[in-house]
Amino acid sequence: ELKHYRLDVIEWAYFDEAHLVKDAITVARRRARLALKLIRLMEPDFLFLVFTTPDRIFHPLWSLVDPSSDPSDAGKEKVAELLNRYWLELDGLVSKVIEAFRPGLTLVVSDHGFGPKEATFFTNECLRRNGLLGIKKGLKPQATISLCHLMALAYNVLGKAGIFYNLYSLANEAVGLRKLWSCVIKYFDMASLTHVDWKSTYAFSCAHTPVFNHVYLNLADREPDGVVPASKYEEVREAVIGCLLDAGKEYGVRIRVHRREEVYSGPYLHMAPDVLFEVNDGSVEFNPSLGFPYLLGPYFTDPRTTGTHRPYGIFLAYGPDLASNSAPSEVSIYDVMPTVLEYYGIEVPEDVDGKPIRPVLG
Repeated sequence: ELKHYRLDVIEWAYFDEAHLVKDAITVARRRARLALKLIRLMEPDFLFLVFTTPDRIFHPLWSLVDPSSDPSDAGKEKVAELLNRYWLELDGLVSKVIEAFRPGLTLVVSDHGFGPKEATFFTNECLRRNGLLGIKKGLKPQATISLCHLMALAYNVLGKAGIFYNLYSLANEAVGLRKLWSCVIKYFDMASLTHVDWKSTYAFSCAHTPVFNHVYLNLADREPDGVVPASKYEEVREAVIGCLLDAGKEYGVRIRVHRREEVYSGPYLHMAPDVLFEVNDGSVEFNPSLGFPYLLGPYFTDPRTTGTHRPYGIFLAYGPDLASNSAPSEVSIYDVMPTVLEYYGIEVPEDVDGKPIRPVLG
């Protein structure tokens, strides 16, 4: 048993950047300690270890490492120094794991890169303005968003002052956490879809992830309150694609749209979003909230997020079994799993995306 093990840090719950980085170091240490314990107990042939904390700290702290920004005040400089300490700590932890496991081949891979966040795109608001999503009668989403804005400002002010969690605990004791949260979702969360009128909705987006957006059609044979018949599938999907591309032209941004069958395949294709899209190669995040006065702009309810994902990450290969020191010209994340399979002498299935990386394996 590993005592005091902590799975992750939730970056949006922190108002003190230095505290976030210190906790990220603690989480990384305990994860490495667990890996070392598993190596001793199980003597595995293969080890897959994930450190999530680089992602967690870069979303709110990207501006501290962005060359275009200037962390001028002393507080920011202190956090920047802590970030350097974090990377040195993480590098040392990886070294300890490699030394204990002694693998013939080590791959260091990220599932995405990072860069500055430019703006937020409000998907459901785009669908609503184009007649593809309806809201319940009597609802005034802009008024609700204005109230949410005030609540968010209060949240950030109280958080910076160090008293938010004391008030939160008192509210929890008074009414109960579940009841408190259900009230917030029901009346104030414009991203929760509780305000959608499904009978007049042909397409919608929900809060899967802010970095790779999607639209589901409200299909009659798939969704609980679906209204789009199978015969109208392509017609409605083309309308969705059209309104997204028009929004890109209106705001002068690059919107890349993918039909689901262009991205996914297999027996679960019907469960995938019908349309997927990205804006400016990932520098624009997404939000399903209704009521914002614009489709593309700042997400003012939480100004702390300064960084977001990019499509290009990192790939490093190291070890005595490495076939070549020459770097491959191009590597996809799809290639990692086939490379691992072939390294262990396991046949790569024909329907797998990606291929073994030859400069690594020879």
